[in-house]
Amino acid sequence: MPSGPRGGAAIDAAIDERDAVGFVAVCRGDGPTGRYLTGRRLDTDFVFVRAAGETHLRVPSTVDIPVVADAASVRTDDRPAGKAAAAVLAASASESEGTVLASRTIPHDAALHLESAGYDLASTAAVRDARAVKDETERETIESTQRAAKRAVARAAEILARSNVADEADGMGPDGVLVWDGAPLSAERLRRQVNARLAVEGVDAAGETTVRAGSRSESAERGGGVERDRSERDEGGGPKDDSAVELIAGEPIVVSVAPRGPGGYRGALARTFVVESGGGWERRAHVACDAARDVTLVEADPGASAGFLGSEIRAETGAFGFSMDGEVTRDVGGGIGLSAREAPTLDGDTELAAGNVLRVRAAVTHAEHGRVELTDVLVVGADGPQMVVDAPTGLDPRQW
Repeated sequence: MPSGPRGGAAIDAAIDERDAVGFVAVCRGDGPTGRYLTGRRLDTDFVFVRAAGETHLRVPSTVDIPVVADAASVRTDDRPAGKAAAAVLAASASESEGTVLASRTIPHDAALHLESAGYDLASTAAVRDARAVKDETERETIESTQRAAKRAVARAAEILARSNVADEADGMGPDGVLVWDGAPLSAERLRRQVNARLAVEGVDAAGETTVRAGSRSESAERGGGVERDRSERDEGGGPKDDSAVELIAGEPIVVSVAPRGPGGYRGALARTFVVESGGGWERRAHVACDAARDVTLVEADPGASAGFLGSEIRAETGAFGFSMDGEVTRDVGGGIGLSAREAPTLDGDTELAAGNVLRVRAAVTHAEHGRVELTDVLVVGADGPQMVVDAPTGLDPRQW
């Protein structure tokens, strides 16, 4: 984990700009906001208060008082979060009333307690915007996670490259089924091997590893993220358990990982493989996705419009004859860090800034042919964009 809390300067700037008395956040100990603000994962919910340039934390008495670097005070307080925060503000802020900044997600009861204590609540995006720009240490941490992601996808490529194609006469399965290590290779077997490699690399699969086989399945992922399941449902019908789906030669197989490193920072990588590809639809779809991937290395400059980048990814994919409404993915990515999805989003009029780290995704889905997808993590550098980790993009798993 990058050392020390983050966001203090940005919060102080927002407080000064709004002439506020302080900032309050009610955090989950294992949530990304809490990890960002404290520099560590806490095993409890807590109240975070920033006032007069100092940080104060309040935790329940049921836990040991944690050590948090640079915090002026860390104490127990079993009162409701809003009352605990109001008490800290009364003791630490220069004024006993006025505007208090908070994120839009502050619990309703906490907001009511602060208002009843005489404070006017105003929302701020200071923490969200600060998290969108990663410093050098954060970028190095993301790169480490992304390297683990690459090695996990490489494991899938290795297995696919070593697989044989079954002939019904040999008793290993129906014609065309891939056979590995003496048995038909299913999406679930491949997913487990990918997750095993992630574990060896010291990162958490985070319930986000998916193997999508041809047009016969949505994903072999169990217990995956709600956001990911929703995006798949929007583009291809309801997700279903395809853990027993056997992989077949000539069909596109999408292997996607989004692991979480030891410090909480995420990676994201997806590649599409075809064993004994005959060309045709998947080849054209792959060329489209690869071209869209290249667009990100041209358009993701500091000062460029994030929304324009997103539209260019979609437009370049569609330029190869795919429907923008029914085939080209709408989820082309956005910021990545302590969350798999954070600011900036690739829509609207937000400008990209040096230090933004983006998950960039190009994908095409067809009801009969299946899906082709390429996903990478890109950093917006002062001198231009570059992939955090470069990985082969070809359909042939032997290229790895």
